[in-house]
Amino acid sequence: MYTKAAPVVAPVINWTGFYIGGNIGGEWGRFRDPVSAAGTTAFGIVAPAETVPLSSNNSSFTGGGQIGYRWQTPSRWVLGVEGDFNWVDLHNTQTLTAAALSPANVTFVPGDTFSVKTNWQASIRGSVGYTWDRLLGYVTGGVAFADVRANSNFIPTVAGGIAFPGTIGSDTKTLIGGTVGAGFAYSVSRNWDIGAEYRYTRYEGADFGLGQVAAIAAGPGGPFAFVPATTHVDLQTHQVLLKANYRFDWAGPAVARY
Repeated sequence: MYTKAAPVVAPVINWTGFYIGGNIGGEWGRFRDPVSAAGTTAFGIVAPAETVPLSSNNSSFTGGGQIGYRWQTPSRWVLGVEGDFNWVDLHNTQTLTAAALSPANVTFVPGDTFSVKTNWQASIRGSVGYTWDRLLGYVTGGVAFADVRANSNFIPTVAGGIAFPGTIGSDTKTLIGGTVGAGFAYSVSRNWDIGAEYRYTRYEGADFGLGQVAAIAAGPGGPFAFVPATTHVDLQTHQVLLKANYRFDWAGPAVARY
């Protein structure tokens, strides 16, 4: 007697489930942070409002972790949500030169220094992807957060025979913006996957206080009229990450019949 051979059942990766993992990569960012001093009139002297346009391009290593959930549909579409947190060191310090100041300037002086930096960034994103068994391609987008600290150092200076005092200022805020990107993941086993991801993020700008700067003096020994200084910081970043995740795979493997 002859019997029909049993059909072959080949296991297929199921991307459904919670996962947790880590990432490393590089980030390239651009700060725009013009510095302004308010105008004032004191002791019969006018100090006009001043703005010095500043910007910088920066790069940094980045590393952190992510946690998320994916759901694979019967038609191989994969929907997901992910949150991540990364350490980063984008920073820049700029010192004013005479060439950067307008001829009418009376508040800023060459040697005044300004710095801006971000130490951490995070995001919450959704994703839509399609899987070819072990390979998953996806697009992602959501909201991003970045801490930014701005500092100023207005140096002591002598002008017109009068010694103007130096001052310092600092302010920290969290910028919020939108982030979009794309990536792929490859399942190396039932529970582990590795992949790469690119994201572009644009953070909304915010005003940072930089303290008070001496602008006008009544005489050689003062008193002095101080005006508030501010900077408006916005940030754009490009990020490339290598990622590894452990999938809990609570849904179990799917199967395909041949």
